[in-house]
Amino acid sequence: MNTLATRRFTGIVMLIGAVSGFIASFLLTIDKLKLLKDANFVPSCNISETLNCKSVMLSKQAEVFGFPNSLIGIGSFAIFIAIAVALFAEVQFPGWFWKIALTGVALAVIFSHWLAYQTTFVIGALCPYCMVAWFGTFLILSSVLQELLRIKSANTEDFAQKASVEKINGFMPLFHILWLGLVIGAAFAGVN
Repeated sequence: MNTLATRRFTGIVMLIGAVSGFIASFLLTIDKLKLLKDANFVPSCNISETLNCKSVMLSKQAEVFGFPNSLIGIGSFAIFIAIAVALFAEVQFPGWFWKIALTGVALAVIFSHWLAYQTTFVIGALCPYCMVAWFGTFLILSSVLQELLRIKSANTEDFAQKASVEKINGFMPLFHILWLGLVIGAAFAGVN
């Protein structure tokens, strides 16, 4: 796979993750504002006793830093939409940029795991929009790792190392989607 195709694929994966996470965060924020205006409001993501956003939105875990977590998602996912578009425009970000992005996304994934644990085992309900945001975060992690691996492959002269890095790079999205499936599956098993 040539570099442009790899970067284009990385951009597509990042864009899918960022747009899905942005939409979920935006809808969560809208429902949270409606809930603050009217305590009897039923959010659009209340589907059943298990899939129940209202329980999650009313928890202290939904506002870890004193404001709705979804606002963090809106800002963060918007940034990665812009980065994905820049990848399509063939912008070459330096390696340090991707390392900073990896740090931010790794923290987001850790936060997502903590929220998944909290919703499952403490709150006892699952928020569909939250799960979409988790999905977006995992895809962004995968795409950032792909870009770092692409840079590593381009900067190595060792053919065996280059081949190994490219093979690992190809499995990143699949690995993260499977991991996310395990997280969401564990969450459903924990709530039911």
